[in-house]
Formats: sequence, C-alpha cells, structure tokens
Amino acid sequence: MIFTRPKIFSLPLLLFIALSCGKDSSSDLQEIDTTIMVSTIADGQIIDEASKINVTVNSAGSLVEVFVDSQSIYSSQNTNDISIDFNPESYTIGSHVLKIVLTETNGKTITKEVKFEVHRRLIAINLPENMVNQYIINAVAFASKMDGSLIMAKRFNNADDIITLSSAEEFGVDEEFMLTFVLTDNGYATNLFTHANLTRNNIGTINLKKPFRGGEGEVKTYPAVGFADNELITSDNTHEPSKSYYGVSLNAAEENFTVFHKNGIDGDTNNPEIFYMYGYNNSGMFNNYQYLTLYPTLPDNFILDKANFSTAGLESKSVILNSTQNFDNSRAFMNIYGYWNSNDFEINTFHLIYNMSQTVSTGDQLNYALNTNFYDYRYWITFGNFYAAGIGIPKEVFTIPDITLDFEYADNTADLIITGTNHILGRIRLFDLDKVPTNQNYLWDITFNSKTTQRIVIPQLPDEVKSSNLLDLYEGNLMKVSSTELVAYKGINDYDEYLQKVIKDHKDPLMVTEGQELIYKGNGPFHDGPIRDFFFQ
Repeated sequence: MIFTRPKIFSLPLLLFIALSCGKDSSSDLQEIDTTIMVSTIADGQIIDEASKINVTVNSAGSLVEVFVDSQSIYSSQNTNDISIDFNPESYTIGSHVLKIVLTETNGKTITKEVKFEVHRRLIAINLPENMVNQYIINAVAFASKMDGSLIMAKRFNNADDIITLSSAEEFGVDEEFMLTFVLTDNGYATNLFTHANLTRNNIGTINLKKPFRGGEGEVKTYPAVGFADNELITSDNTHEPSKSYYGVSLNAAEENFTVFHKNGIDGDTNNPEIFYMYGYNNSGMFNNYQYLTLYPTLPDNFILDKANFSTAGLESKSVILNSTQNFDNSRAFMNIYGYWNSNDFEINTFHLIYNMSQTVSTGDQLNYALNTNFYDYRYWITFGNFYAAGIGIPKEVFTIPDITLDFEYADNTADLIITGTNHILGRIRLFDLDKVPTNQNYLWDITFNSKTTQRIVIPQLPDEVKSSNLLDLYEGNLMKVSSTELVAYKGINDYDEYLQKVIKDHKDPLMVTEGQELIYKGNGPFHDGPIRDFFFQ
C-alpha cells in the first residue's frame, strides 16, 4: 500500500503565534504584554532531524514551562528568549504536542499547543543547481525496505535544493533500506538507479554533482593534406565523466577534417586545453601510431598536414592477461586516456590517446604505444567476462580473479549464485530490448553489498512514477534482468567504505581508489562497459 505523507520541512520554518491578554478590569495593574512567539515548529509539521525550539515571551516576571506531551523539557522565570535543543530520536514515532504554559505574576495562566509528528530521517540528498536535464518530465526519489516495500517517495525538480526521505514507522539506525532515483524523459524512456544496503548510519547524506551535458556546439572543417585514403585519425574527450566535449574526424578522400566542440547545455564552459589527434593504418598496428597536439582556437586558415604528425615521446608498452580459465581466441579491447596537465587532472578532463581491439588467448601479449608527454593517464580493458580500469597506465599483468557469477530471476526477485570472495559489491541491470521502441522503455541498475546480500527484491514502484508507464510491468512481474556484475575496488575494503568514498559525494570511483576490476554475466556481450555508480554522470 502506498501512503501519502505530509510535506517535510527541511529548512527552519518561522511561525509567529501571537496570544494577547487585555487589562484586568478588576485591578489597577498596568497592562502586561503576554505575546508568545514560537519558531521552527509549525502546527502539523514533521520533524525528522535535530533542531531548535525557539520561544520568545514578552511578559515581565512570568514563569514559562515548556512540555512535549506531559514531559517538562524547560522551566524558567523572568526569561524572554528561550532556545531548546530538540532531538526527535529521543521521542517515539507519531504525533506529539508541544505545550507552552505561561504563568503570570497575577497567577493567570496561558497555554499554547503546537501539534507535530516525529519521523525517522533515512537520508538527505543535496541537489546542485540545474540537476535535472531539460528533457526530463518526471524525477522521483524513493526509499524502500530491503523486502521491496515502499517507505516514502518524493518528486523533485530544479526548484529543489534538497530531498529528504523519512519513515513514519520506527526504523532502527542500522536497519537497511534501498534508495532509488527515477528519471523519465519526454520520449518515455526511464532510467532507474537503486543503491541497496543503506542504513541511517552508513551514509546519512548524498551530495550530488551536476553532470556535464553537451549542448549546442561549434563545428568547423579545415583542409587536410598528405593523407592516404586508408589512413585514419581519431580522438575525442567525449567519455564520461570528462568535463568537456570535443571530437575530430578525418575524411582523407575529401581531403578535410572536422572539429566538433560542445559547450555545456546549462551554460558550463570547460574548454579543452588541447585537441589531441592520432592516426594509424587499417591494420591497427601500434608501430604506425602518430599524433598531433593542437591548441584551440584554431585559426580560420589552418591546414592539417600529415607531415606535422610526430612520434616523439612514444614508448612501446604491453599487457598480459592471465587466468585459470581458458580464453582461446577471445576479443580484448583497451582504451587509454591522457590528462594533459595538472589542471586537466584536477577537473577530471581527459583525452582518448589510444584504442585497440585484438583477438588473443590467455597469456598472450597486447602491445600498445604510449605518448609519455601527458601528465597522467587512465584506462580500461576488457577480456572475456573481465573488466579492469584505473588511473595511470595499465599494469603489465592482469590476473582474472577466480570468481563465478550466475543469476536466477522470477517474481521481481533476483537470486545470485556466487563463488569466490574478491568482490565488495554487486550490480544488477534490468533491461528489455523489446521495450526500447515502446513507451515502456526502461533501464534499471541496482547496486548492493555482495558480501551480505545474494537475493535482491526489486523495489515496489510508487504512484509518483506512473508517467513512466512501468507500473504494469512491475505488477505483472514482466521486467527482465539483462546482466549482473561483481566489483572490487583496490583501496576500498568493504561496501560501507565504498558508500563513503564514492557515493556520498558523487565521486568518480577511479579518482578515489587504486583501480576497479569486475566479472560480468549477462544475456549479451559486454558492449557498454560497467554499470555506473550514478546515471546522473
């Protein structure tokens, strides 16, 4: 059952409650101002975090007592300004009454009551400016119990700077829950991302960062001379989470090349410091690698000349892939990116400087060329059902971990069959290719603690996501699991540390760890790389 809950006020709400007592006609006493002003708690408000109760009393010599229900929490005489710490964790879930009793010097009492509710804060999500893409028609965050039952859901948009989710039922500080984000665009494609095994203690707050969104860009074409028809030039920095966006392409037959540069759709400008280009022949052999570094903005009369390409600073490198499994004639793929200088590294802007694919067997060597003129590097490599990524250049030998992974899925529940221990988290992707051309197109990624959890119940969808047209699929148990992953991060020991280092402040995991390795199991090839930590990237 889905409950509609009152709105939670995350920021202090100032309410002035004025009470006045006129002159006592039976005496000659001077009129006393008995106005009471109460701030930070409004009638009917939900309180789910520690706050202040502020009371101002204008009544000379009066005794003021403050109660929550029948419990006195403050008493003082001749005090005008009162500030009381209020911790909802000290009170039971549900309805309570704040009562202020003013006893005047003539014995007369005035009582004011404010009714409020206590909930248990689960999590707060801080939103940056323009977090929601302009094409999103519905954005929802909701919390669920680990059995999939709904706790609370909220819509959000770019007018919001914080989302808070709480429980109207008692919820222990170490009791686990799931947090799900849902974004539906104007083409009725819906992305959902769930983080499971959260507790009120192990994360508390998530600070999201605004993703870079390429908008309208500048396209310029320049002459190119000296190239044979079969020669290729490539490179770009369009790979997430890079903070700028450009691409170059050569049309040797037409003797021209094109530079495409995008600015941020929200007005962000993070112009690249270089355009990096490299070329090789159709055989893809590393010893034909040549490169050229260009510095924007290119003059209008610029000509791309093959004679200007260089091999200076290139070194021959190799990678060997070992495994106890026998991967014969399997395809290996590798991309290497470069950070041009320390500023690029600081803002995490990088350039594709080498890519390759090669058919190899276990123990074979992958050769590549490395341009040593860059400040630093990052890479990814895949082989069979293995994926690795990291900062720096690839290590010389990768040993595929002895892990096996399989899954069964029925009745909105995924059961994982795992052997091996070299992992800290698991991921499940729900996707149905047949739904892509329909208004029930969805992609749902779920991350969980693989050391403690091998059964994942898909969270119940709230009414707030009706516009995604997915409720029928969920209720009919018609969603499909397309892939699963087991992930290890070097330098992160457990799931709680992963939440703190990566999720809490929306970090690129490669920038806060010493590398990532994962094993993949799916219904198709590993085309799109690993499941991301946030689809907001």
